[in-house]
Amino acid sequence: KSPDALCVVLPQINHLHDNAADKGDFTMPNQPERFRDTSLPIIERVKDLLSRLTIEEKIHLLSTHQLPVERLGIGEWYVGQEVARGYVSREKTEPSTVFPQPIGLASTFDPNLMEQLGEIAGEEARYYHRKDPKGHLMLWGPTVDPERDPRWGRTEEGYGEDPFLIGEMTTAYTQGMAGDHPTYRRVIPTLKHFCANNNEKERNSCSSNVTPRTLREYYYRAFEASIVRGGTGSMMTAYNELNGVPACMNPDLKTLVKKQWGLEFIVTDGADFSQNVLAHHSHATHAEALAACLKNGNDVMTDEADMVAAAARDALDRGLLTEADIDRAVGNSLSGRFRLGEFDGDSCPYNTEPAETDTLLHRAVNRCAAMEQMCLLHNRGILPLQLQPDARVAVIGPLGNENYRDWYTGVSSYAVPILEGLRQQLGAENVLFDDGYSVVALQSVETGKYCTVSADGTLRAAAEQIGERETFLLHDWDFGSMNLRACCNGKYVTENGTYQAVSDTPYEWFIREWLKPEPYGDAMRFGSWHDCPMDIALQPDGTLRAVSHGKPTPDRLFRLVPVEDGVTRAAALAKQADVVILCLGNHPMQVARECYDRPDLELPAHQKNLLRAVQAANPNTVLTVVSSYPYALGEAMELLPAILYTTHAGPELGNAVADTLLGKNNPAARCPITWYRSAQDLPDIMEYDIISAERTYLYDTVEPLFPFGHGLSYSSFVYRDFTAEEKPEGMLFRLTVENTSQRDGDEVVQLYYRALHPRVKRPLRQLCGFQRVPVPANTAVPVTIFVPWYALEYYDVTQEKMLVEQGEYRFSAGASSADIRQELECTVSGEVIPPRNLSHSICIKNYDSKHGIEITLRFSYRKNDWYGCTNDWGGSFTFADADFAGYTKAELWAAAPCSQAGVAIYAGEQQLGSVEILPSRSMDDFQLYTIPLKPYTGQADLRLEITGMASVYRIQLG
Repeated sequence: KSPDALCVVLPQINHLHDNAADKGDFTMPNQPERFRDTSLPIIERVKDLLSRLTIEEKIHLLSTHQLPVERLGIGEWYVGQEVARGYVSREKTEPSTVFPQPIGLASTFDPNLMEQLGEIAGEEARYYHRKDPKGHLMLWGPTVDPERDPRWGRTEEGYGEDPFLIGEMTTAYTQGMAGDHPTYRRVIPTLKHFCANNNEKERNSCSSNVTPRTLREYYYRAFEASIVRGGTGSMMTAYNELNGVPACMNPDLKTLVKKQWGLEFIVTDGADFSQNVLAHHSHATHAEALAACLKNGNDVMTDEADMVAAAARDALDRGLLTEADIDRAVGNSLSGRFRLGEFDGDSCPYNTEPAETDTLLHRAVNRCAAMEQMCLLHNRGILPLQLQPDARVAVIGPLGNENYRDWYTGVSSYAVPILEGLRQQLGAENVLFDDGYSVVALQSVETGKYCTVSADGTLRAAAEQIGERETFLLHDWDFGSMNLRACCNGKYVTENGTYQAVSDTPYEWFIREWLKPEPYGDAMRFGSWHDCPMDIALQPDGTLRAVSHGKPTPDRLFRLVPVEDGVTRAAALAKQADVVILCLGNHPMQVARECYDRPDLELPAHQKNLLRAVQAANPNTVLTVVSSYPYALGEAMELLPAILYTTHAGPELGNAVADTLLGKNNPAARCPITWYRSAQDLPDIMEYDIISAERTYLYDTVEPLFPFGHGLSYSSFVYRDFTAEEKPEGMLFRLTVENTSQRDGDEVVQLYYRALHPRVKRPLRQLCGFQRVPVPANTAVPVTIFVPWYALEYYDVTQEKMLVEQGEYRFSAGASSADIRQELECTVSGEVIPPRNLSHSICIKNYDSKHGIEITLRFSYRKNDWYGCTNDWGGSFTFADADFAGYTKAELWAAAPCSQAGVAIYAGEQQLGSVEILPSRSMDDFQLYTIPLKPYTGQADLRLEITGMASVYRIQLG
C-alpha cells in the first residue's frame, strides 16, 4: 500500500485495537522515512509522517502537550510560550529582555523598531529552546484584538484601537520573530485572540454581537495583515462567542483565515475547548465540541491532553469525526514543527545561528524602545526641565520607585525605576522621594488590640500600643483593591494559611495580597483574594484567617487607624523642591488585568488627592503617568503644566523617563488609543458594533481629552507641498516636513482618508499610512508614504467581499487624527457598487441597517451560518439601494420560536406584501414562506418590518 492508501486503512486497524499499535511498536516495513528527507516539500513530508502514525498516536497530537512517538524518533512537544513583551518566563533562572508593554510599543508608530524587537524575542526563544528542546518556539503573541474600549482589563496587551496601525506594527514584530528564510522559521508567532475579544466580564460565556461589515473592516482586519504579509504562522481563538457561536468553532477559521489568508494552524485559548460544554453549553459532550472545532478549522486544543484524547476517541467511535479530520488537524500543527526544523538538524539555519539572551545589544534596543514610547500629552513649556546645578527635584507618588510587571512579563536581570533613573543623572543628594502612601495600624474590633508582625511575618492581634511592627503602608487602588505593606520589613501582607507579611510583591495569577474592604460603621470587614465570598476573621490565637462569608460579627471587623497621612507628608516634601515629578498610575496586577475589566477611567481617589495637594504645594509639578491604559485626566490638565505618559516600560523605565524629562530624549510617541474625558463618553462595554454605536475615533463625534494619534514634541514642525499620485498598486503621497525649532526631533506623519460620497456609512477619518521621520533642527525633509489599495478597502455586504469603492476621497496629513496640517481631495479608481440584485438569495446578516429595541445576529448549527432575530417587540432590517424589477413574490426563510410573528416587505415606504410566521420548534427551525408581492419597479431600500419574536435567515425575490 502507498502511504496515502494507508491513511484509509489505519482507522480500520486501530478500531480493531491492534495491541502492537497501541503500544507504539507499529512499524511500516520496507518504507524509507521520507519525512526526514529535507529535499522534499514540507507538505509531502507531513503526509509521509501521518501515514506512519497510528490513530492513537495522532490523537495525542491534538493538544498543546504533544506526546512523543519514540519508535519514530519524535520527541515530546509543547505548543505555546508567551511573547507579549519578549520571551516570557516567570522563572528567575530564565531572564530575558523585557520590552515595554505592547500598548506602549504601538505608540512608537515605528515598524522598524518592532522588527528589531521581534528578532530579539525570536533569538531568546531559540536560546531557551536549546536548553529545553521540547518547545519554546510556538509563541503566543502578539495580541492584536482592536481595543474599542479602554476599560478592557487587558488593554496593555494590545496595540490600540486602529486596525491598520495594529496590522502594520504586528506584521513587523512577527516578521522579526519568524525570520526571512523561505522554508524555515526561527519561531512561529501566534496571534491572539480571534476575535472581538475586548472584555473580561463573563468572557467564557458572553457573545460579541457584530455585523459582517464590522467584523471584516475592524476586528478581522487587524489579524489579516500579519498573516498575509508578516511572519504569523498560527492563531489563538478567543474565549467569547461571536454572534452566538464559540470563537473556537467559527466557520470563518476554515473558510477565510485558512483558505483565503493561508494560515497554517490554529489553537484554542487555555481550557477553552472544554468550556464549550462547561460554560458556553454549545454542545452536550466534549466529543461533539471537538468535532465542531476540528471541522471548522481549529487544530490544537489547549486543555489537558488526556481529556482531549478521550474526546477524540469518543468522537471517532460515534462517527462525529473521521481519521481524515484528525489527519488534517494534526498535519497542520506538524507542518509547523517541520518549519521550525525539529527534524532537520543543521539543515535549518535557525538551529545553528547564534542565540543569546539579555545581551548588551538587546538592552540598547530595549532602551530605545522605552524612549520611543514616551508620549508627551500636555506641556505648557516646563519640559524639558531647565535645572540649575543645585536644583532639588522631588519624585513623589506610588509609581516613583517601582518597576511593576504585568502577567505577560518575563524576568529581567535588572530594573531601573524612575527615582533611580533621575538620581543617576542628577545625583542622589538632589533627588528627594516620597511614595505618598499613608501609614495605618490594623485594630481588631473584637479585642481592641493592634495587629503586630511577628518575627516570622505572621500577623497577630496582640499589641496594646502602636509601634513600628504595628504599622503598615496603605496601598489603595480603589474598586475594592487594597494592600498592606509592613513598615518593619517592607513585605506585603498575604494569605498563606494565616495572614503574614512575607510577600515581596503582588505577583501571581491569584493575588493573595488582595484585601477587599467593605465599610461597616466606623470599621470595615475585609474580603479575601478568593473569587468567592470569604471574610478575614480573627482566630482565638490572635492570627487572621480567611473564612466563609458570614455576618459582620466583631471577629470579622477591623479599624484602619491613621498613623501618618501620606498626602500631607508628600505635600510638605513638594514645598522643599524646585520641581516635582509626580508619578501616578496603576498596579498592572490589580483592579484591571486578565479576568477583570476596569470599572471607570478615573485615577484612584488617593492619587487624585495626592495630585491636588502636591500641585497646591508646588505648581512646578510634572505628572508622569505610568499605566497600562488611559485615564480621564481633565482635572490634571487644568492644574498641571505638563503630563508625560509611559506604559510599564520594563527595566529601562527609569532611564527613559529621566532622559525625556531632562531633554536627552525628544518625545514623539502617539496615542494608539483615544483618551476620553469620562467613562460617560463610552457606551456599554459589551457594545461591539462600532458603526452603529459610533465607537472609536473612526466614528465617534464626541471631543476626547487626547485624540487618537496625539502626542507632543519638544520640536515644532510645519507640513507643506502635499500631493497624491495614483499607482497600479495604490496611492503615493508626498509632502515636506520642516523642523522649525532648534532641537532635532522625530515627527510621526499620519495619513488619514475619508470617502466623501460612500454607498454606506463610512468612518469620519481612518488611518491609511504613517511614518516616523527624524527631522534635524531647522531642516526640511521630503516624506513619501505609499498607501496600498487594501488600506482603503471596506466590506461590501451586497457582494460579500472587501473592495475599494470608486469615488471622491479626502486625504489628510497631520500630527494626529485631530491635528490635520494638509488636505487634498481626489477621485480614486475602484469598483462601482451596483444596486442589490434581489433575484439572488440574500442572507439576512448582510443588512445595511437595523432598527428596533433588540436585534441581534445568532448562529445556526443547522445552517452553519448566522441569521437575524428580534425580541418580542420586533424591529426591522434594511437593505439599501435595491433593484426592484417588478417582482411578484418573495421567498423567505423564517421561524417564530415563541408564538406567531409577522413580516412585512417594503420598497421604500410602500408595502409590497406580508406574511404570518407560524410557531416553530426552535430559533433556527426555518420554514420557507412564499409571499405574493405587489409589483414595484425601480431602486429603493428593501425593508423587512418584523412584529413579535422572529428569526429570519434568507430572502429572495422573483
